[in-house]
Amino acid sequence: MSLPRILVPAPRMRFVCFPSVTVGLDVDDGSVHMLTGRSAADVSDLAAANGDTGTVVTDGGRADALRRLIGRRWLIASSEPSRWRSVQRARPQPPSWGTRESPAALSPVGSAPLRWYLIGSTALAVVLMSRHSGPTRTRLARIRSLALGPRRQYRTDVAEAGNAVRAVRGVGRVLPLRVACLEEATASALALRWTGYRALWRHGVATDPVRLHAWIEVDGHPVGESDDITDYTPFEEPYE
Repeated sequence: MSLPRILVPAPRMRFVCFPSVTVGLDVDDGSVHMLTGRSAADVSDLAAANGDTGTVVTDGGRADALRRLIGRRWLIASSEPSRWRSVQRARPQPPSWGTRESPAALSPVGSAPLRWYLIGSTALAVVLMSRHSGPTRTRLARIRSLALGPRRQYRTDVAEAGNAVRAVRGVGRVLPLRVACLEEATASALALRWTGYRALWRHGVATDPVRLHAWIEVDGHPVGESDDITDYTPFEEPYE
């Protein structure tokens, strides 16, 4: 199979390129893929070349690695070069060699006005119903559709965003169901949108070890997150 002159990531794929590994996320089925060696270098180099294979393919081994990515439908042919918005360079982070400590207990949530508990609990119920209302393979796609929402102009307010996050987390901790960062961030973004506020929904990845996390940001500031949030590089989303 001859290589297409121009390649781009499939619409469902997001990539974050670290120095030693590239992490791919399929936003339709939620699967996470680790690319190493030539495959990792291919994604990084093609992103820098706007998908022009003529600038990066120098030997048969690299061409074979690209064909494998095409065969998995992670990369697809395109008619003209374009910026690979769905590929991000990872935020630099020093290796901890397993020495970083993690809290052994849940941190305090804090309180919020009553109205935010009412709105937040409703938003969380919508997210949980969406999570369980269809096939597992499309779960992330359903949650993303709730998190991203329509492209409209909303106000931003860090204090109100903090209230939304605290209310959703407070409700989530008393439910006899799994409520993790993905559900919390989505419900917080949804609750804010219902009340006329805007927050960016983030879903990112860090290494050492590889781990995923979701959160919201207002005016570039993560809301209700600990200092290690800087370890995470967000997967690019088309609404930004």
